[in-house]
Amino acid sequence: MSKISALGRPFQLGMLYDCRKDALIPGITLWDKEQLQQSIRDRPQINTVFNVTASDSIEEKSHLLNIDGCLKLNLLSGLINVSGAAKYLSDTKKSFKQQRLTLHYHSTTKFEELTMNHLASGNIAHHEVFDNDSATHVVTAVLYGADACFVFDREVASDEDKSTVEGELKAAFDKLKGISVGAQIDLNLNDKQKTAVQKFSCKFYGDFQLQSNPASFEDALNLFADLPKLLGEKKELAVPLRVWLYPLDKLLSHTAKLQKDISLDLIKHVESVFETLSTTEMKCSDLLKDKPSSTFAGFCDQITHMKQNCSNYKLSFMNKVGSLLPKIRGDIEKETALIELLRDHEESPFRGSDLEQWVKEKEKESVIIKTLLNQLIDFGATVEENLDTILMDLKVKNMVSYTFTSFEWPDVLLSKQKAFLSLSTKGNKDESDSKQNIGFTSDIKMTMRSNLTIFKNLTESKTCEQAKFIVASKEMKNNPGSCILLYENGSDEATCFTPPSEPPCPVIEQISGHSVVLKVSPACSATKELRLLYKIKEEKDWKSQSVLQSHDTVTLTDLSPDMEYEMKYAAVGKLNYTVHSDVIRVTTHTTNIREVRCLFMKYSLKTFLRLGVTVHKYDSSVRTSVLTSQFGMISVQQGGKLTFFLFFLNGLLNKLLFL
Repeated sequence: MSKISALGRPFQLGMLYDCRKDALIPGITLWDKEQLQQSIRDRPQINTVFNVTASDSIEEKSHLLNIDGCLKLNLLSGLINVSGAAKYLSDTKKSFKQQRLTLHYHSTTKFEELTMNHLASGNIAHHEVFDNDSATHVVTAVLYGADACFVFDREVASDEDKSTVEGELKAAFDKLKGISVGAQIDLNLNDKQKTAVQKFSCKFYGDFQLQSNPASFEDALNLFADLPKLLGEKKELAVPLRVWLYPLDKLLSHTAKLQKDISLDLIKHVESVFETLSTTEMKCSDLLKDKPSSTFAGFCDQITHMKQNCSNYKLSFMNKVGSLLPKIRGDIEKETALIELLRDHEESPFRGSDLEQWVKEKEKESVIIKTLLNQLIDFGATVEENLDTILMDLKVKNMVSYTFTSFEWPDVLLSKQKAFLSLSTKGNKDESDSKQNIGFTSDIKMTMRSNLTIFKNLTESKTCEQAKFIVASKEMKNNPGSCILLYENGSDEATCFTPPSEPPCPVIEQISGHSVVLKVSPACSATKELRLLYKIKEEKDWKSQSVLQSHDTVTLTDLSPDMEYEMKYAAVGKLNYTVHSDVIRVTTHTTNIREVRCLFMKYSLKTFLRLGVTVHKYDSSVRTSVLTSQFGMISVQQGGKLTFFLFFLNGLLNKLLFL
């Protein structure tokens, strides 16, 4: 004697059943209807339970609906048409960003069975049934009742706070768990629960006839409270839930036998393959909704192809499983045929480890691309697909594109999958040893980050030539990851923008009071012009002097003596993109009295005061005594007034006497 779930199928006592195919045999019976009715006994079996689960796995769903063994595999293979609550098994989440709660209601009403006397071979009226080998069992008992599954789904936005979402889920879960079977249901919700449940939609799968399905959480609770009434006043609307089967070979020995059942390990293995393929499809669906897929067709195409390949392979694989099951159970094929099918799967480009690694890499890539894309847009760049339109715009002289270069690269695993699906026979199995693309390596990520920095500098530079900044994608095998493309003067011929290398620090060759000679190092090929920038340390504005790259040295003249200067090289590339060397400091030498006079003629008194020179009010009575060779006097025109300054020289200019 064995028992199975009815799954909404119209079982009746005395009906024949083929366990090899898990199929009902309609229109054929062993006994006359009148004879059958006289041998039925029934008894009430009243019981009601419910469960709440947040799991969406096949294992959990099968447990709720009491489905096990080969029946589960036949369901997954699509070989059984089900109705009512059993349809819940095929309702799976479409996204990992989707939260799900399921409230399962299970109620039993009565148990019917055939008497053992009726099962005696002498009572069989239609012996011809045993000759056509169409059935293996007869239905000898039925448990009646009803199942109902309320499926609550909630979409979670990427910018929602995780702790808030978890809190709302718990509030809804606690409300469902608080329901007591047979007691009055409290339909009142507190504010927190109302906020939580408003975001949940509801789907109903049940063995009840409803005028309309519930759409909201509160609708579902109202319906849940009324479910016992929907079975009818005398429970006459109950349906078969569980069925007991009696082997025909025990009634007549030469009838068909259920020779072999499938081992539990193999059933779990097939279930695992199905779950892995479904999980991959779901993760691909999530990736397709994300910004990189909606922005770049090349990235989207790869995800779409993976999802389609897994869907096609899953259908093919489960069809093969479905065709093998009745043959194995009828002893036409050995169980090794299913073992071999699973072995072929593990050697295919659809094995779980390959799919998991591929999706993991794509998820990482998606995060990186989205992070870069958000920053590029913040820099003022726009995503463009039709570059010709921009290049024909006379207002655009130059265009700079942060270009993703790897989206259109051939994907090894996708190519293997396509070849595998197109093979008509196992003998043509692809034996290619090509290795799968390794995604964004550390070097590629560093390149992408470096290009982002250069792009940012170009957008923020006040000295660069005017340009339009965009984001695009283009296959470039020699530039993995990304490249900055430069379109100059409206040309559609782009070049990879290479910034000049940071020049070495200036190296001092010679210093005097008014000049400094510096060594010039060779510039890189990306440097279009080399400049020497210099200024007095306390000043803000830099002065610039061009450097001839053909010369070994550059000389700065017209400097002030005894002054500390800051100097650096500037390498200028395309679009006036400039990179500076580190700064060095140089102090010019002290000069003689004539040079000091020139110094005062060039700079105002305020300048010297700012430089820290001491100023003393001088008494005119000692003027003649100080006019020696150690002093000098000059006149300076300031604001229309002639002012005389007396200098005291003692190696360095350290005092200024104001007459």
